[in-house]
Amino acid sequence: MAEVIENDLVYEIDDAGQRVLVRSTESIQRAYLRFTNKTSRQIDVWWRDFHGARRHYVRLDPGTYFDINTFITHPWEFTDVATKERYVINNKTIYRPPRNIGGMMYRTNWNITIGVRSLRRTALLFLALNLVDTCDVETLELPQVLTQELGQLIEILHQEPFLGLST
Repeated sequence: MAEVIENDLVYEIDDAGQRVLVRSTESIQRAYLRFTNKTSRQIDVWWRDFHGARRHYVRLDPGTYFDINTFITHPWEFTDVATKERYVINNKTIYRPPRNIGGMMYRTNWNITIGVRSLRRTALLFLALNLVDTCDVETLELPQVLTQELGQLIEILHQEPFLGLST
């Protein structure tokens, strides 16, 4: 499903082409989950409430996990603490527990990973990791929009102790 982000609300485009707000709905079928951070980065775990607002739940260090008792109609999201890059479970940026686990009395594990990045994002990350000073960006003679994005990414990546961007 395609996504549209507008004022921090997320809409999915359904099969009929209609925008549908990503939000929690009924709280009937329970789901006992474990979210495991399989990346080398700190991750924020977010829950979309009944109005579609994003609510921070927990911060996961690399290799750690968080057990949550939720419902199958409640959507979850995962972002890099520093870069705000969206991470995935099963290659989806919005995770909803599958219907077939609703009501199961045992916990299921779901791995948070880095999704497939665009070539543009991969190239910008490579450059940002290899350039320490934002002044160096000007020497690359990139288009202005790329120069700005790269400069911002360099500042973000070099303001914290860097842990790497691999999975």
